This record gives sequence, C-alpha cells and structure tokens, in this order.
Amino acid sequence: MTTEQARGNEGSRPIRTERRTASRRARPTRIWDGLFSPKRRGTGGRRKEDQASYVDHYSKRDVVLLLSIFILNVCDAFFTMMWLNQGGKEANPVMDVFLDVGPGAFLIQKCLIVGAWLILLLAHKNFRFARLGLYVSLAVYSLLLILHFGIIYFGIEPPNPDLPSVSIEARPLNSDPA
Repeated sequence: MTTEQARGNEGSRPIRTERRTASRRARPTRIWDGLFSPKRRGTGGRRKEDQASYVDHYSKRDVVLLLSIFILNVCDAFFTMMWLNQGGKEANPVMDVFLDVGPGAFLIQKCLIVGAWLILLLAHKNFRFARLGLYVSLAVYSLLLILHFGIIYFGIEPPNPDLPSVSIEARPLNSDPA
C-alpha cells in the first residue's frame, strides 16, 4: 500500500506504511552498544524484571562515580610509592609481586587492571552486585586515602629493618632467674 492509497480523506495526513530501518526493539540492548552506536537507553525498562538490564547511556552520576574510584586508585598508588621510598613495604602480596618487577609494572598494573574492572562494573551497573561493587570500591579506596593521610599527618615512619626486633620470651614461673 502506498502513501496515496492510505490517505483516505483529502484533509487527513498520509499514513506511512513502510519503514526505513528495522525496529531497534527487535534485539535486546547488548553490553557494549553504547560504545559503537548512538546513545538511547539510560535505564532499564518499566517492568520490574527489566530493571536489571544493560544500557547504552551512562548518567553523569555514573561517570563521576567511576572517575572518583579511578582517581582514588591513582592517589593510592602515588601514596604507596611515597611509603615505599621511605623504606616501607607493600601490604598487598599480589601488588608486592609487581613491585618486585619494578615501579612501572606496579603503576601500569594498578591503573590498567583496576580501570578494566571499573569498566566491567559500569557496564553491569543495573545489576545489584555490580552496584555493590562500585560503592564498595569507592568506600575501600576512600578509607585507604584516609589511612595514607593519617600516616602523613601523624608522621608515621616505616619500621627500620636494621633494628633488631623485640621478642618477649615466656619463662616458667618456678624457674630461677640466674
């Protein structure tokens, strides 16, 4: 049916019966659609079961949350390098392996791996555990920065490895102190 045939009355608007492209609703939104297509979907659907779905548009709040965690991660790496330059040790055994390779490997791993996990969590932001992961990451990195600021403010120095460690020996109560 053409536009002229569907017109009906002379004063009414023409009815379009053909479509130029396929319906965008023919397939579900994929996880990476926002990177390669125009942004359309910012939240899940209206139904409760559609709330945990992938979107291809991220709000300013999402971007600020992601950037905050990443900046806190970079600050943690910076303060950790300062602590190591003063003679301290890395508390995380996994990161200590990268420090054995060198400071460049430590920084690259810290930024790339954490950045990749953050992108993965952001892509799944409408799912409960991903949201939990993002907010727990923000809380953990915030606490780490508070710890670093406390170390700097109170002037806490790393333990000196040259000094002998203090050991307390337990002696039986009935032994003679000779």
